[in-house]
This record gives sequence, structure tokens and C-alpha cells, in this order.
Amino acid sequence: MAIVRWLPEALNDLKRLHAYIKLHSPSAAKRAVVTLIEATDRLAEFPEKGRPWDLAMEFRELSVRFGARDYIVRYRYVDDEVIIIRVWHALEDR
Repeated sequence: MAIVRWLPEALNDLKRLHAYIKLHSPSAAKRAVVTLIEATDRLAEFPEKGRPWDLAMEFRELSVRFGARDYIVRYRYVDDEVIIIRVWHALEDR
């Protein structure tokens, strides 16, 4: 089983998303973060679950459904480690 590690930038993304959702619904903000963490934890068992993001297939993206839209988790799987790089809402301009 792989180890899941979050880069500081990805943790900052998670905090930013939580803060934004919390403005509208504190309970939804908590559920969103839990949903994202649970989805990334599952990558420990299924690290190639996400679709390849680049031609070299070094990076992958996982779509995580929450509410009416998805959140995107970009990660890299290397040496039995899943490295969470960034997280954002699907409607964000990335």
C-alpha cells in the first residue's frame, strides 16, 4: 500500500476551499474537507485511480464529487508514494 503525502500548496488549497465554503455553510465546509481527505486516502490502495494528466503519465487527476460539481485533486504516484500536489473546484480557472 502506498503512502499519501500532501504538499504544503495542496494543504493551503484545502484550507482555502474550506474557508470559502464555510462562508455559506460551516457544516458543508467540514463535509467537503472530509470527502476530499477520504478520497485521497483511498489512493493509498488504488494510486492509479485518477486519469493521467500529462503525456508522460507522471501526474494524475482525480475527480471528487461533492455537491453539484467536482473537485479536482492533482497528484503524482512515484516510489510507492502518492503526493497530493494541488486541489481545486472544477469551476476554478486552472
